[in-house]
Amino acid sequence: MPEATFWFSSPFREWIGQRTVTVRWEDRITLREVLERLGAEHAAFRANVTGGLTQDSFNHLAAVILDGDFLALHSGIPDGAEVHVFTPLAGGAEAPTKDPTRALGATFA
Repeated sequence: MPEATFWFSSPFREWIGQRTVTVRWEDRITLREVLERLGAEHAAFRANVTGGLTQDSFNHLAAVILDGDFLALHSGIPDGAEVHVFTPLAGGAEAPTKDPTRALGATFA
C-alpha cells in the first residue's frame, strides 16, 4: 500500500495536533484528497483549511512542497514522498538598483 509522510509547520501542526502525518492509500491520491481526509479527522484543520477550497485561496493559505516543487490541489502524491506544508512566504527586500545613491536614499555633494 502506497504511503507518504506530510510534515507540517505552524499553524497546521497545531490544527492537526502533531508535526507529521503518514497517509496511506490505494491506487492514487491527490493533495486535495489528503487535505479532505485530514479535515475529516481533525476539526481545527477542517475549520481552517477545507471547505470550498479553490487553488487561489489555497495558495494564500499554504505552500506545499515535494522535492523542491510546489504542489497544486490536483497534484498526485507519489509513494514514499516526503511532503512539506508551510505557510506561504511573501515580502522581502526591494530589487537592487544600479544607482547606489537611490538604494540608500542618500545624496552626495
